[in-house]
This record gives sequence, structure tokens and C-alpha cells, in this order.
Amino acid sequence: MDLTQTYRRLEREYPPQRLVENRTAFGGEDLRLSVYDTVAQASRVALRSSYPTYCGMITGRKDIHLPDSEAEPFAFLPGESLVLPPLETILIDFPNADDEPTKCITLEIDTSKVSKIVARLNEQMPRSEASGPWTYDRLTYCHFQNSDGLNRVVDSIVQLFTEPVPHRDMLIDLNASEMIIRMLQTESRMWLMGNYTKHAPSNGLAAAVQYAKNNLDDETLTVGDLADQACMSRSSFHRYFRNEFGMTPLQYVTQERITHAKNLLRDSRRSVGDAAARVGFSSVSHFIKVFKSHVGTTPKQFQLNPPEEAAGALAEALL
Repeated sequence: MDLTQTYRRLEREYPPQRLVENRTAFGGEDLRLSVYDTVAQASRVALRSSYPTYCGMITGRKDIHLPDSEAEPFAFLPGESLVLPPLETILIDFPNADDEPTKCITLEIDTSKVSKIVARLNEQMPRSEASGPWTYDRLTYCHFQNSDGLNRVVDSIVQLFTEPVPHRDMLIDLNASEMIIRMLQTESRMWLMGNYTKHAPSNGLAAAVQYAKNNLDDETLTVGDLADQACMSRSSFHRYFRNEFGMTPLQYVTQERITHAKNLLRDSRRSVGDAAARVGFSSVSHFIKVFKSHVGTTPKQFQLNPPEEAAGALAEALL
């Protein structure tokens, strides 16, 4: 879904009135959408919400300062997302807004709505015992590259808020529920997958992730192998993995293989066949087919013209 025309229409209907953080807001029962436009350089602009908040960059660049962090600010760019916990303040710089105006959206989700979804998840999609129950209190700062699934639900919410649509309130509610689930799964995924070495001794899913990463070149790697590492039955492992991470174990392994293959192919001297073998594909033709389905180009095309990775992306999240 292309939202370019929608954002242009919003600019015409709600022209910026201030140079710094002009806001156009749309309210729903459990969800509030805001579109922010900035057309002048600024620094240390505060953003805070009483609710769990999703932020998505549309155009331009922001530099984000997290509270109580000694780390350097990180760039927030188009195609990326940032999840903010409630009652926390971040500070934002707009270093290039004079030349490249920024546009971003935020979706503030009512805490009571989050609590209801968390209760349903714990009943219908429980996490493994080692990971503990779902809880929005564990939501922390998550900065990640968008996926097609996340783009789809965000685009749908923007369209529902800004255009006359039949059954609008019901559809917003359904999309808000999906957004909450994706935010929680992203947090879980980044917590375990981003720190799998630390968590592997005590968490079976993290142990399986560690084993998968260490054996991407093994073409015989199976879901059963990963289940054994997690000390779970195959069915339980598949269920908990899908519940917590929003993908199947096989989808995860394939994603990791393609990500590793992309890194290998950045070496112009490496052949496609060698890259395929190093990520567990015995058939080069099958590797090319899978690579293209994930990346949109063939391995050779990618190697000859590798795209610039978005600066500041902390994970390639398949949501």
C-alpha cells in the first residue's frame, strides 16, 4: 500500500504552522495517531507519552538520545521503527531538517488495551516457562528495521484514521491488536536473539538460536536439532518459538542464512556458489530462488550493486 498520496493530502489539509515538530493528531478509542513534520534544524526536542508508543520514520533523519544512557545518539531513518515504553522521555535532534524535512508518525496505544491483549496472549499464545509470561512492563526501547508485515499494519492504521472507511472503529481495533502483538514479539525477539549467548544457559529458545547461528553452513540442520538444543519436544518447541518470535523456526533459520549470505556477498571476490555452500544450500539454483524471494534481487545482482544498509538499524526483524 503506497501512502505517499495520503501524506501529501495531509500536508495540504493540515499545513505546518510551526518550524519545529508540527503535529497532526487523530484520536481513536484505544489508539492515537500523530503525524509530525519538522522543517528546521533543532536539537534536544523532547518526546514523552503516558502510553506504549510506536514511532515510524517516513522521511528525513532524527538523532535519538535515550534517557540515562552513556551511549552516543543513534540515527533514526526512513524504513525504521522505534518502540518506546510509557512514561519515558527521549530527546531528538534534527541535524538536517533545513535541507531534508522530517516526517514521522507515532501510535500511542492505551495501556488498558495492551493489558487485555497481554492477558489473551498468556492464555492463547503462552511463552516458554524460562521466558516467563507476556507483560507490557517488559517493553523497552526497541530500534529495528521494518518488515513487510509491520509496514502493512502501520499503513492500514494510517489509512483507517485519515480516510472514510466502512466499519472504521472495528478495523482500527483489530489493527491495534495486531500492532500490540508485533511490538511484544519484537521485544521478546530482540531480548533473546540479541543476547542469545547470555541467555542460552537458562533459556531453551536462546540455546536453539545460538546453535542455529553456529551451524548455518550445515545443510542437514533440522527443526528437530534445534528442539533438542532447547530440550523440548518438536511440537512444543515449534509452538513456543512461533508464539514468542512471530515466525517459525524454519523461517528464522532461512532469514539468518540469507542475512549471512548478504554479508558474504559483499566480498566481490566470493562466488555465489561459495556463498550458497557457506549458508547451508547444496543447490545453487535453490539458493538463488530463496535469496531473490527474500531480498528482491538475485545474489549476483546484490553483489554487483549492494544496497546501503539503513544506518542505526539494530536488527533485521521479520515481524
